[in-house]
Amino acid sequence: MGKLIMAYWDCPYCGNRGNRGDAMNCPACGRARGDVKFYMKDYSDGETREENERGDLEYLSDDKAQAVGKNPDWYCSFCNSLNSDNAAFCGNCGASRENSEANYFEMLKQKQAREEAEKAAQSSPQPQRSSSKKPLLIVLAVVVALVGLFVFLNGNKTTGDLKVVSVSWDRVVGIEENREFSESGWTLPEGAELTDKKQEIHHYDQVVDHYENVDVQKSRQVLDHYETYYTYEDRGNGTYEEISHQRPVYKTEYYTETERRPVYAQVPRYSTKYYYKIWRWVSSRQAEAHGEDLNPEWPAFTLAENEREGQRSETYRFTVESEKNQSRRTYRLAEENWRNLKVGDAVYITAKRTGAGSYLSDEKGNKIADLEPD
Repeated sequence: MGKLIMAYWDCPYCGNRGNRGDAMNCPACGRARGDVKFYMKDYSDGETREENERGDLEYLSDDKAQAVGKNPDWYCSFCNSLNSDNAAFCGNCGASRENSEANYFEMLKQKQAREEAEKAAQSSPQPQRSSSKKPLLIVLAVVVALVGLFVFLNGNKTTGDLKVVSVSWDRVVGIEENREFSESGWTLPEGAELTDKKQEIHHYDQVVDHYENVDVQKSRQVLDHYETYYTYEDRGNGTYEEISHQRPVYKTEYYTETERRPVYAQVPRYSTKYYYKIWRWVSSRQAEAHGEDLNPEWPAFTLAENEREGQRSETYRFTVESEKNQSRRTYRLAEENWRNLKVGDAVYITAKRTGAGSYLSDEKGNKIADLEPD
């Protein structure tokens, strides 16, 4: 058995704290020790201590340790007093131990169960008819508010104080030129004029050339020694027992090991490379036309002998001004809808309240055409 350490207890009647474990009565109020839990000062259950962390413990002398019973204190069921394992009769009321079978740990377990039941009863909500509808009403109010916010943010907002102050258009024709290029590659494109071909390095392969021995430093964990640590167990009689344990301590050991590793050589792989001339159409210039009216035209241009017409693009814009704050904004619109506008027209633009998805509409918000900010 390990060394015994003095435990302490708090009086459940007067609240006096730090009573020694060998005191059967509270030194402050004189009441029998009764329903208590023993503890060690500055110690939490399950805590471990190292060899050098035990200086604050109050060890019992060998004589006192021999006088302490081997079993937990027993609980008198007549007067609720705890008695030493060595006592055959209750020191408070004189009742026989034979009629009181519960010991310290059983009493403590019953007390904890009783306290948990009382705590659960206090925390359980009591049914109240008058206030039972309040949580439901709060939930409904939150749901209605969220739905209202969603509808508002996703609803449409139509602006009707807008006037068209200008229209404009751009039309662009890309022009491509047929040019001859000198190129090379591992295949000969269709229509290319071959000028030369050679055997050249296409890529390199890694091939094992030989092996060599290499010294590599490695590490491993090896047992160095054992160290002692201690845990403490409530014996249920005003003392704790110190129990020693051994745990291994490891150290890092370094060593050198020879490994056989491959050494690779870069081996070139050859293939036929083609050199050729080839004609390609490439973008060279563009013809542009712009205007600030409703009569768009494609630009006039002349193609050289080695040119052709490329891709065409067109953009149609109109600018509106707010009568309230004189702010202006320009939008792009498809040609068929843009042609229906003229300077001075009052227009309606509708958008989500978040500012996304603007479109040209009538005064009721019905879509006429999609818009894109310029």
